[in-house]
Amino acid sequence: MEIRRETSEQGVLTLTMDDGNKNALTPEAFEELIAALDEEVDAKAVVLAGRPGILTAGLDLKWLSAHGVEGLYVILPAFGRAAMRLWTDPRPTVCAATGHAIAGGTILAMACDHAVAAAGHWWGLTETQIDFQIPDFALALARHNLPANRLEDLLLPGERLDAADAVEAGFADEIATPDQVLARAQERAAVLAELPARAYAGTKHRLRGADAEAVLAGLEADIDLLAGGRRG
Repeated sequence: MEIRRETSEQGVLTLTMDDGNKNALTPEAFEELIAALDEEVDAKAVVLAGRPGILTAGLDLKWLSAHGVEGLYVILPAFGRAAMRLWTDPRPTVCAATGHAIAGGTILAMACDHAVAAAGHWWGLTETQIDFQIPDFALALARHNLPANRLEDLLLPGERLDAADAVEAGFADEIATPDQVLARAQERAAVLAELPARAYAGTKHRLRGADAEAVLAGLEADIDLLAGGRRG
């Protein structure tokens, strides 16, 4: 998947995921996302966007099928590191969910400080419906984004939500028409970028740092648990 980089005059870096299809997530995509965040040090804020009609539908199932159980030990740690890197980036981060944000798409959106959902598209942590347990890194994001009294009702059935219900649930923060999602996300990022950077970064670290460190420390063990200890 290509992740295009573009920085505005206001210092807002837009990272646009586009594989020409469903923006299926691979280990290479996660590595590219981390590289972009690490390398674009002069950007004041970051917008993570998808292609028209889709943020991402989640992990690349063809990749997983080709790599078997051993592939879980590659792609899930890569996802966890990318999600935590995005979640703890000291700059304001905004997701422009330009379309469907299912499973991995919802996870990446929750890893941003603010998420704009495109009206008429689907969201949700649907892992249960495909016989997959939600990894700890996604649970950590869900606990920080969703009301405690909705957490189990939303995650255990793994149901899809439309954009309006996703905002109501806490997966996203606001809704816009599909043609306005990117502009609205960039506008929000520019506003957040005007806040004192040191205070913003410090408060974000206080809110998330300890939980992110705990997730990363237990990442390999959690993936082994999910995979049933079946590593070859």
